Amino acid sequence: MVRETLRTGGKILTDITENNSPEVNPKDFVSKHVNKFVQNLISNLRGRGRKQIKGGGKLKSVKNAKKARIINRDMS
Repeated sequence: MVRETLRTGGKILTDITENNSPEVNPKDFVSKHVNKFVQNLISNLRGRGRKQIKGGGKLKSVKNAKKARIINRDMS
């Protein structure tokens, strides 16, 4: 979570320094990025974050490769 916070702070500072127009308030950048951060945090706490495959993916791909080789030999 610390890494995400630092990344959000960096994005806020980058946006503020890049946009020097008087029409845009720095408060708008802060609120935009903080809202995104909060939404990401909520979704991660609910379990909708990155999903990790636990070891089963490699075995499946080996089986599929063997099937593909057999099918290719039969067609020749």
